[in-house]
Amino acid sequence: MNPFTKINSIIRFAFKNEGESTLAAPSGDLLQALVGFPASSGKAVTRATAVRVATFLSGVRVLANDIAKMPLILRQTSIVGGRQRTSHAIDDPLYPILRFCPNSYQTSYQMRWFLASQLIMNSNCYCQKILDQAGEILALIPLQAWNMAPHWDRQTNPPTLFWRYSDGQGNIREFKQSEIWHVSALNLEGFGLEGSSIIMLAKEAISLLIASEETAGRTFSNGLGMGGFLTSVSPDTAPDEIQAQNTVDRLRKDFSGSQNAGKFSYIPNMKFEKMAWNAKDSQLLESRKWDAQEIIRVLGGAPLLVKLGLGEQNSTYASSTAFLDEYFNTDLLPYTTAIEQSITRDLIPKKQWASLYAKHDADVILRGSPKERAETNQVLINSYQLTPNEARAIEDRDSIDGGDFLTGPANGAIFDPVLKEFFIPGQKPPSAEGEEPPAAVKKPVTPPEEGDVAGGSDASNFATRLSAITNSLVDRIQRKAAKTDLTAQFVSEVLVCSVDSAQRYCDSYKTLTPADQQKALVALAKGE
Repeated sequence: MNPFTKINSIIRFAFKNEGESTLAAPSGDLLQALVGFPASSGKAVTRATAVRVATFLSGVRVLANDIAKMPLILRQTSIVGGRQRTSHAIDDPLYPILRFCPNSYQTSYQMRWFLASQLIMNSNCYCQKILDQAGEILALIPLQAWNMAPHWDRQTNPPTLFWRYSDGQGNIREFKQSEIWHVSALNLEGFGLEGSSIIMLAKEAISLLIASEETAGRTFSNGLGMGGFLTSVSPDTAPDEIQAQNTVDRLRKDFSGSQNAGKFSYIPNMKFEKMAWNAKDSQLLESRKWDAQEIIRVLGGAPLLVKLGLGEQNSTYASSTAFLDEYFNTDLLPYTTAIEQSITRDLIPKKQWASLYAKHDADVILRGSPKERAETNQVLINSYQLTPNEARAIEDRDSIDGGDFLTGPANGAIFDPVLKEFFIPGQKPPSAEGEEPPAAVKKPVTPPEEGDVAGGSDASNFATRLSAITNSLVDRIQRKAAKTDLTAQFVSEVLVCSVDSAQRYCDSYKTLTPADQQKALVALAKGE
């Protein structure tokens, strides 16, 4: 049997004990604390000793901080007017539980930080679901992952999964699968139901760092600041055993320990000999650095090494965007994906799986400087991807009147499929449904007469610009035709017309004169 599996079996056997935890019948907490995971360095690794290793604690803290500070938002999708719409599921009872307060004594950040730390160290985290009589979730209560063990009832068909939980006081409670929210990662053993504890899997690296830190501490505690030996100048002046012992005792009393570093003394007829080795020569410092890097590699790889300043290279402000993107995708995304998918499985009714989902807001991690955000928002607004008010909401600003419409470039035109005409946003929008379109819009687009631009009406100015845009699109197609054969897909995308109409033009344009080609293309653009 795998030794890790054997240790797990021993610990899980303790969950069957009831009543007080004693040496004769220890609880899971007591057994794991006393035995731990033995390692070749001689230092047993437990959860308590692992988190006392500064490197391991730093890695867990950074990852848990970043996971917990990303808002966890419940979103809903719906079909409106034949198009999919996505919005925050504010009216769903689960929304405030995930977003703000999961229970009466914790905030969302507090609970999710605890769950994230459990998920990183134990590769499992659990919450008890508090339900009302209708089956709606009222609260989520986090449970200690180290005290939980699965149990299969194989008397049923199919087998039923239960979870046995020890509260640390010797009491055992059994939960049904429907009563638990379970997240797992690093699913190496069994069939992937549970995650494998990273403390157990990386016990050798953690144990080695514990041993090296203890060695370094004892070196500073017991080592002389002089770092060498005292020898007699000549055999005639050599002290006897009592004098030598008195000298050593005085040095140890007055000069041993870091608090006495820098002091000096005079001892007659003695010569100082430097030690043949020190902490650097014995590779202690290099060994501790390598062990620290090895633990961070296990927790998050190269991006986390750079973030903690332990790698050979450090991130600069010039490369911060690329670094944050790599850090999020490599270190955080696997955990956030596991959390989000487990929410769908355990917290959202199956009939709503297609319309409800939870998503972490990664903008907290990936957002750039104020200048970069302003430039990004400008591009998104001018490409019909965000409304001005949506961009303001991202920046935590109030909405403004007129900011709820998608906009584009000032010189861009949009084809109205109802009126079969182009219009330019911000000038003359399409007429409301059921109203007679303005005469200037209904007329075919023709070049303006000389003098009309300066003294014409708004309608003539609109027609002039619309004609210029149409002619520009037609010229683009004709330039393309002069170089290669036209395709219906290209003509359809440029003129925003149907593929069938574009195909008919492509089949006949070679038999037309340039003037007839231009007329035919203008007609296509107008939807005629």
